[in-house]
Amino acid sequence: MERRDFLKATAFGAPFLAAPGLLRGVVQDGKASPFQDMIPQQIEAINRGLDWLAKNQYNSGGVGSTCQVAFTGVAGLAFLANNSTPYRGKYAKNVRACLKFIIRNSHKASGYINESAGRGLGGSGMHGHGYATWFIAELYGMCGDMVDLGDESVKERLQKAVIIIESSQDPNGGWTYEPQPYGHEGSVTITQVQALRSARNAGIKVKKEVIEKGIDYIRRSTMSDGTIAYSLGSRGSGGTYALTAAGMCVFAMYGVYDSPEVKRGMAALMEFLQGRRARGGSHDYYAHLYAGQACFFAKSKDPVFWTTGFKTIRDELVQAQDKSTGCWSQDGYGGAFGTACACLVLQIPYRYLPIFQD
Repeated sequence: MERRDFLKATAFGAPFLAAPGLLRGVVQDGKASPFQDMIPQQIEAINRGLDWLAKNQYNSGGVGSTCQVAFTGVAGLAFLANNSTPYRGKYAKNVRACLKFIIRNSHKASGYINESAGRGLGGSGMHGHGYATWFIAELYGMCGDMVDLGDESVKERLQKAVIIIESSQDPNGGWTYEPQPYGHEGSVTITQVQALRSARNAGIKVKKEVIEKGIDYIRRSTMSDGTIAYSLGSRGSGGTYALTAAGMCVFAMYGVYDSPEVKRGMAALMEFLQGRRARGGSHDYYAHLYAGQACFFAKSKDPVFWTTGFKTIRDELVQAQDKSTGCWSQDGYGGAFGTACACLVLQIPYRYLPIFQD
């Protein structure tokens, strides 16, 4: 059975099969590594975290007290990554609620996904649009147009969301906080390029030149020490763990491994993870979200990114969880963002999301 067929079959209620990544080992230097993709503590942390997200989801379907489009998008991805779809799985109700919330906040005429609030006033801006687009792209890749949304299909909403991203790109190749074709900075750019990759994986038409310009923006934001600058205009100031992780995630997910910038960047990322470079910044859950993916995608180039890099992230996340509640509360957002990010990263080895197929 093809993996896409498997995913769609499980979405419609076919019997559950063992998670493809469960207890998978790694071959390194021709020998079996003792590293395992999943460990019991990790599985327990995932289950506690997802239960916390489910219990703290509002009746509206939104997650978090602010920036709900962004946080609901990531939470929805975390539920999907557990092999729950809108119609099956332990968190089916939560997936449906996330989707309906995102659709309600998708402006029908323009396709922009936002809370109708400005950035800094509870709105997620283009960060949120990127995360929400990523969520509906992964859902569409898993399930197709199986969810009844009334006038429009998931595919149509996804197509409109992609057009917003394409039309909001700065001539430099980056994106900024609002859907406008001028202004650029790295963290927004990364969310848009990832969303476009996910949409393209799901069969949605995406302009090749938009992706190429976005990747080139990140390449040109890579400094001589391998770290990623906040924006092209701030090169030379020294990049953080968070932005470096996000940039390397984009390179790795698009299969860009061999350029000098990427080699320096992945080396810098491992230095951050192994404590040989000060991380700086305070966005570790955001950083881990991307570092975990970068290590997953780059493992085909060198297993050490997975066996050492991902293991470091996993151990830190498992240790940081509030065991009494199940949430990761140190994120500055009451646990909504940190818990969604942590659950998503810890479930990468399950390989249920189409973007995590290998």
